[in-house]
Amino acid sequence: MSLEKNRQTIQNLKKIHEESLILNPTENIPFTSENVDLNFLEGMYIPEETRDQNSKVIFGGRKNLNELYDLWCEYMKAEAVTFKPHSGLDAHISLFMSLGQIGEKVLLLPEEAGGHFSTHKILTRLGFNVHSFLTDTQHYKIDIPHSMEIIKSWKPNYIFVDRSEGLYYEDFSWIREIPCIKIFDASQYLANIMAKDYVNPFDMGFDLILTSLHKNYTGPQKAAIFFQKKNKLWKQVMNGMSIYISNIHPKDICNLLLNLPSELCLKNYSQKMLSTTRLLEEILLKNSVPVIRRDFDNIWTQHLWIRPESQEKTYQFFRRLEELHLLTNYRLLPYDLGYGIRIGTAAAVRQGLNEEKVPALAEIISKAYYTDTIDNALQKFACDTIAAIKRD
Repeated sequence: MSLEKNRQTIQNLKKIHEESLILNPTENIPFTSENVDLNFLEGMYIPEETRDQNSKVIFGGRKNLNELYDLWCEYMKAEAVTFKPHSGLDAHISLFMSLGQIGEKVLLLPEEAGGHFSTHKILTRLGFNVHSFLTDTQHYKIDIPHSMEIIKSWKPNYIFVDRSEGLYYEDFSWIREIPCIKIFDASQYLANIMAKDYVNPFDMGFDLILTSLHKNYTGPQKAAIFFQKKNKLWKQVMNGMSIYISNIHPKDICNLLLNLPSELCLKNYSQKMLSTTRLLEEILLKNSVPVIRRDFDNIWTQHLWIRPESQEKTYQFFRRLEELHLLTNYRLLPYDLGYGIRIGTAAAVRQGLNEEKVPALAEIISKAYYTDTIDNALQKFACDTIAAIKRD
């Protein structure tokens, strides 16, 4: 493949990005308020922690980065944080390699309840004994009474709530008194937690919060692990991380630190994410689009699920949305719902989506659902709507 072909492929990706509205809840648009050249950091080895003459290696002229983490700890009610992991799954793997012993028991969300599809496989491969929460498929939640029975009889060493897919932000404070290490994955909730629209997992009794930084939150493709206490658990994890992750990608971390938004900005972003999701769901339901209906008396997420009557119709609907420059997820939904379309508003809000513009977006999605082919009029309406969303 020639360099020119490579350039063309990358330019095509850029063009798609520029012309599209991102409704994929695993992607986002980073905050970039600080225009600082960080390219000099590429290729550098910069530690998070202080090193002295007893350290195995020291790099000259490098200042440790963890002195700059105070604001993040304040937002998350944490005594310590590491930004070493390069992704959410990297955080999963390095955390459990640092913490656990072969044969220890981990209770986690099953994939059919929105748990991450890789976690069970990863933990099993690392030698852990894995069991799952039981689910309430009727209400798209955890079955708390039966899950508590499992906990009491099985006595896990770890509880890991790693939901990557869900309609509700559930209250897990019922696990507070369980004598084990409790870990929460906030990848799909981080900005809402920082904005105080969601209860902080530490206030529910969790010991650790791990999270990617580019899904619900608007950072680089990195991950973080927050520690409620800077204690023995923190030291054990950090010692392990120093073995499993050597280059922490300091450019991405400095970008993250320089572009931490204000409380007001975060609150506005979080509120728009939730309000646009609710309004979009309500309009689509009025238009008889087969959205999975939820109870908004509960705390809802930015996720929205559409389930056509067959896998083939779902796939064709997904492709029509793509043709209209609406980028969504085609995927197998939790709770035995089969294939569907997953939509999230986080990135779209960063692109300019607000409640005023939701009706036009809902109209495009509805028309795409009820047609087999995209005509010029619908294509133009979609392009004009996306342009109007991004213009503001």
